[in-house]
Parts: sequence; structure tokens; C-alpha cells
Amino acid sequence: MTDKRTDSGIEVQPLYDQGSLAGFDPTSQLGAPGAAPYTRGIYPTMHRDRLWTMRQYAGFGTAADTNARFKFLLEA
Repeated sequence: MTDKRTDSGIEVQPLYDQGSLAGFDPTSQLGAPGAAPYTRGIYPTMHRDRLWTMRQYAGFGTAADTNARFKFLLEA
């Protein structure tokens, strides 16, 4: 099997089990959702109680092209 590593150089195992967590304390090393250090997200319920947000691309070639594109989209 090929050696797999994250961008940080951490080796990725093909399978993780209970033995892989030996010495791991989730309370101090991972934290709770919505609590510092925010490794599990900024909201305690994550995004389960929030609507999806629509994002738009804010660049289209030149500034003039972007302006024309947005005007076109607003007409529709």
C-alpha cells in the first residue's frame, strides 16, 4: 500500500479502530462543538438548525465584465 500523508505530513492509516485512540482525550484535545478551540465548528449544533446560505462568485474577468454580468443576472 502507498504511504499516505496529510498536507501537514501526518501519516494516514488505512483503518482506524479503538486502539488508534489510545492516549487520546477528546475533551482536552478535540473540544466540544461551539466551544474553544473550535476544532469541531463554531456552532454547538453545527449547521443542523441553520438554512443553507447561497454564495455567489464575485469576480468575472475584469471589473467591467463583472459589472455587466451582475447587471445581466439582476435582469433575469
